[in-house]
Amino acid sequence: MKSVMKSEEYTGKTIKKFKSKLNNISKDTVASISSENAEDLTRSGIDYRKYSLSKKETRKWFLLSAPSFALLGYLFYHSLIVALVFSLLSVPLKKYYADHLGSKRRDGLAAQFRDLLASLSASFATGRLMTEALSEAEESLGLIYDKNDPILIELNVINKRLGQGREREQEVLFDFADRSADPEIAGFVDVYFTCLTTGADQVSAVARASELIMEKLEMKKELKTLTAQKKLEGKILALLPPVILAFLSLTSPDYISLLYDTAGGLFIMTISLILIGIAFHWSNKITDIRL
Repeated sequence: MKSVMKSEEYTGKTIKKFKSKLNNISKDTVASISSENAEDLTRSGIDYRKYSLSKKETRKWFLLSAPSFALLGYLFYHSLIVALVFSLLSVPLKKYYADHLGSKRRDGLAAQFRDLLASLSASFATGRLMTEALSEAEESLGLIYDKNDPILIELNVINKRLGQGREREQEVLFDFADRSADPEIAGFVDVYFTCLTTGADQVSAVARASELIMEKLEMKKELKTLTAQKKLEGKILALLPPVILAFLSLTSPDYISLLYDTAGGLFIMTISLILIGIAFHWSNKITDIRL
């Protein structure tokens, strides 16, 4: 009886500790992180803390960005030299494109991890061990996701390392949590091993932790849906000045000729371009809400 009460006490403390960690985890530990491409997969899985653009993605970026920046420079200054200089901005800004793709990859992993939690909870409830639960999860999620999706890539790597590689469970799962750069994944792994070391009721603790994580992931999904419209509005507002400028340049070039032929006009165009950039940046910052 005492051992049962002690186990329940440990379980309660574990869940309480996890709630606190889930709510207070520092954003600095997962900031400015991106992932590698699926073709860069190693034996240890994908490192989501960095992203290497493939040759195809690099070509796509330069083919789209260089002409766009050149057109923007020409619209604001009517100078081919300035247009050429603006096209070179695609080189330093490539990093932000890689960060964007890395963030997109991490968001995909987080969304798919929710389904993995549901599968693991069901397996634990039937008395399965973690290694067995992970193997079953790979089979069940294989019916939902493509083999190149992040969660199936990770499950395949984890199961091979646990089975063929005969690596320690703790080493493999903490490595996955570290590479994922995701607080929910790190929190789940921490709760699981806390239960193992303290003797807490693993089934109820993991089930409760999974429930908390799934609730938070659902909130993130709803928040992303709510802010999607505002993000679109911000992009449209940022595009309006160049579109209006292009329209006036084609229909009434004499009407705006002073903006290109005088020093004062060029100064106004420069300030306008800077303000548009600042407004677009802050629009993204405001709508990028993190839980």
